[in-house]
Amino acid sequence: MVFYNEIKIMLKKTTIICWFLLLILLSCDNGQGNKGKIIPNIGNTNSIAQTNPSIMVFPSDAYLKRIGCINEFENQGIISYSRDYNKAFIEDEELKFIISSIEESFSQSGYPLESLEQLLKQRTNEGAMDEADNIIKDQKTLLMNTARPDFIIEVSYDNKQDPNSRNPKKILNYTLSAIDMYTNKVIASITRADITNGNEVNSASSIIKKDLINNIPDFENQIKQRFADEITNGVEINLRLTAEGDTKFSFGDECLGTENYNDWVNKWLKANTVKSTYKPIKNTEKELRYTNVRIMTHKGNGERYTAYDFANDLKGEFSKSCGVKASNKTQGIGDAYLIVSGLR
Repeated sequence: MVFYNEIKIMLKKTTIICWFLLLILLSCDNGQGNKGKIIPNIGNTNSIAQTNPSIMVFPSDAYLKRIGCINEFENQGIISYSRDYNKAFIEDEELKFIISSIEESFSQSGYPLESLEQLLKQRTNEGAMDEADNIIKDQKTLLMNTARPDFIIEVSYDNKQDPNSRNPKKILNYTLSAIDMYTNKVIASITRADITNGNEVNSASSIIKKDLINNIPDFENQIKQRFADEITNGVEINLRLTAEGDTKFSFGDECLGTENYNDWVNKWLKANTVKSTYKPIKNTEKELRYTNVRIMTHKGNGERYTAYDFANDLKGEFSKSCGVKASNKTQGIGDAYLIVSGLR
């Protein structure tokens, strides 16, 4: 019996020691375990531990235009652009290495990356350009819908012979712009002029890689601040609903004899936007339009939530609650679009 009691006492002491050691280990973390992490709390979903936003690097439109890899055309009365990234990589052999240098700088800071080159290969296999309902998607839209990065980085550069040097030394001008893929707003930028590495090496990628060491920390900080705001307040998108041309449907009619369709949509937006944030700008019999619609950044399982997903959710509830037939015609990342074709 005495031996049994001694064993019990030893077990209790061992348990106390284990808990004590665990507390010491936790206290030694000093907050470093969560260094750089943003812990969002979206709606009623579980918190998502997100260290850094995902990044995708593109050549800018200005750069594409300079090397003849972008075309302007009219699409349903709107000026649109067709970008040819595959051609850009062929026209400028150094572009691949410049993008890789920028990606490496972000990778070293722990940013998840989406590779433009790899996605281009994937899209080439699937068909780089699609046409649906007479609406043309260009490569950039298709790539972003596939990759769904949090932000895109656009690079433009010009590597020229140094006019003050007799040696084959070149000087570099370059610009990096971090762009919110939903609003297309520039949220951070780096502009550098007359950069050289001090020797005869003419590689633009090596010059950019070296120059970014001192300039990228503040650039990253601005991106993180924007990302933190979006985690807390949601991302901004535009929303448009239209009635099909020949349908007798009107947004001013009643939804199953209870409330008007436009009132139902407004009530749904109030319940399904972050902090009920949205701005109605058009309310007619045939069209509803909203800007500054704030939607969550991720679903409860951590998957990226986009304007297309938001339009799908609205379509499903609209159909279920009001018996409306609608189709999701969302094309871009930040513009949700539903077309109502009538009642079921």
